[in-house]
Amino acid sequence: MNFRGKLLLLLLGFCLPAAPLAQAQAQQYKSMADLAAERNISEDALRHDIEFLSGPFCQGRGASQGGLAEAGMWMIRQFQAARLKPMDGTMCQTFVAGGHVCHNIVGMMTAKTPSYLSNGSYVLIMAHYDNLGVLEGKTYPGADSNASGVAVMNRLIRLFRYLGESGTGLPQNIIFAALDGKQLSLAGAQDLWSRIALGRLHDPVTGKAIRARDISTVINLDILGGVSAPITKGRKDYLIMLGGGKYNSLLQGTNLRKGIGLEIGLDYYGSKGFTDLFLNRVSDQRPFRDHGVYAVMFTSGITMDTNRESDTPDKIDYPVLVKRTELIFRWIEQMLYLNR
Repeated sequence: MNFRGKLLLLLLGFCLPAAPLAQAQAQQYKSMADLAAERNISEDALRHDIEFLSGPFCQGRGASQGGLAEAGMWMIRQFQAARLKPMDGTMCQTFVAGGHVCHNIVGMMTAKTPSYLSNGSYVLIMAHYDNLGVLEGKTYPGADSNASGVAVMNRLIRLFRYLGESGTGLPQNIIFAALDGKQLSLAGAQDLWSRIALGRLHDPVTGKAIRARDISTVINLDILGGVSAPITKGRKDYLIMLGGGKYNSLLQGTNLRKGIGLEIGLDYYGSKGFTDLFLNRVSDQRPFRDHGVYAVMFTSGITMDTNRESDTPDKIDYPVLVKRTELIFRWIEQMLYLNR
């Protein structure tokens, strides 16, 4: 072999191991958000929450019924386990609606930077945990409506706790609220808004009243586990976001960039009337939107099982719910930094 051939083999000997090594190093690199998603989102975790909330202990979670009290106590334990800070000294905010004593469960995860430094320093993530309960001897489990939304919120709590305790911490405070009274004309959402409007909701760290101008974004999670009302016939991996406006492209880009691959709907199945109905009239983000707060709703749409005895945990598509949870998390995580 001539000198040129020997030199070529020598160079190949140096270069060939380097390519797989570089590829392996690239595969090993993961952001904190990647690690958070891997460690805190699973079918089993989502299924566990949904099966409990729509199971025999909670009995459909109807107003003033024992099952709703069980669900409320369970929510408090979830918030405490995640070390959320009570608001105004308690996780449980009591109010009366339609002759029923109701309870919102509210807690805050703090940002690294003190919240008093700027306006718009809070994000509010909420999901209603009440449902129809037992009516005339029939139990309405409410697995999709809205145990699915609560299960996703519980995952988000753990995801952002992971981020908050790793790296540089969270850039904004996050308030989590499990709302009661959805079935009582949005009474829980209205009570939470009223506390903010009246200066009766306080930052647990600074003691300052949280005002509407301090809230950059409200995110409502309502019915997220179904696949029987797809945007495109025959395709079940989809997610609908209503009211996204300026952040629609962020959701679409995140979905593509992270390879999540959901079909995204930015209205309610192409209907202006139904989009307005669910965005501005009959869902828990309404009181906030009525007062000019940027508020969005994530949903997979009502189905033939909604508000029926057949709304059971086996109707949930857990692999798709995992994808929806991850996309919502990724979207919020990026928005936290854009809103600073």
